[in-house]
Amino acid sequence: MSSAYTLLTSEAEYRQACDRVLGRAEREILIFDRDLGALRLEDKARLEKLAGFLQADALRKIRVVLHDPGPVERNAPRLMQLIARFSHLIEVRQSPDNLRHLADTHLLADQVHGVRRFHVDQPRSALILDDQAYLDPWRQRFEELWELSHSCLRFNITGL
Repeated sequence: MSSAYTLLTSEAEYRQACDRVLGRAEREILIFDRDLGALRLEDKARLEKLAGFLQADALRKIRVVLHDPGPVERNAPRLMQLIARFSHLIEVRQSPDNLRHLADTHLLADQVHGVRRFHVDQPRSALILDDQAYLDPWRQRFEELWELSHSCLRFNITGL
């Protein structure tokens, strides 16, 4: 496969690119974001895509690093249900205080596909397909953020 890099300039293009990357994921999805607001993972179609991804294979994983998990906890009940349902395959962490100034975001799949949003408050971003070399620095950055971050999202599970 040849690699592809596409510059995106609107919110609609950004979300379409995220959908493309999610649709190509076969093993692992990595997300670094402020609060998942721009990704709109609470949307029914994206939730179904994530659920389908996780149901297809017990070895698939989703790892997320957020600056602020509060909006997910307060405003995304269906996403929280999905995270609880697949808690053995999804892990969400919060970045430490000293890194919350980082303003870019990224969604990576299988080390070869990704969407990089250059600033969380601007739609300008890039879709990268089939290019591990281009995405390696961003994957490495994600792994560094992952190691520095701590578990978050509290679940209220009752019963036996």
